[in-house]
Amino acid sequence: PVVAYSVTLTGCGGGKDARYSQSEAMGLITQGAAVLRHSIYMAHRKSKYDFQMYALVHPSAKECSHVMSKLGYTVLIRNTPFDKQDIQNEFLRENIDGASCCGAKEFIKLYAYALVNHPVAVILDLDSLILKPLDDLIDSIILGEVEALEARKRLPLHGDLELPKKIDAFYTRDYNMVNPGGEEYAGVQGGFLMLRPSEEAFEEYIDIILEGNYVEGQGWGGKYGELPSVS
Repeated sequence: PVVAYSVTLTGCGGGKDARYSQSEAMGLITQGAAVLRHSIYMAHRKSKYDFQMYALVHPSAKECSHVMSKLGYTVLIRNTPFDKQDIQNEFLRENIDGASCCGAKEFIKLYAYALVNHPVAVILDLDSLILKPLDDLIDSIILGEVEALEARKRLPLHGDLELPKKIDAFYTRDYNMVNPGGEEYAGVQGGFLMLRPSEEAFEEYIDIILEGNYVEGQGWGGKYGELPSVS
């Protein structure tokens, strides 16, 4: 089986409000993509799984995506998977582009769910590394509960968490994004998500975003923290 690894490009730097010039951004993209791919290559030398690299590229970053092809990534040009004007909640609709680093463009990460020709996909940021095989995680998703019993026993679970019979995703929480005391509402760290590709799950995420059940100052469903902002 071949595991998919995906990263995203949402811009090429430059412009009035950009943190980096275009040349600086290109250097960082190239370095990050090269080091990440090599780390995955090294990890998979000891894995029973093969791998394929993908770059999910927003149209605004198309001009700087050529380097990804040269480094062995399959480049997929993908627009934001929804029209923000269709978001029902006014606050989320008006503020989503000011959230996190990349606004609504960040959601092109969800296209990893559309890589259905792979049994497992892993969403990573370009500033991450894979230092050892992820076979126990992969086995736990691909194999049944009994077949993956030994792999499940080796998983580094948080607290007394009990695993479901069928596992569709593994994630870590971003505790740095919540205030002390709010740890139970810490969101998913977007720099690592291992998942079972599914068109149905992809559409479900889009429906959640468009429903926009986001309460100002209280987060998703009124209990999951505030909208991250770069301001």
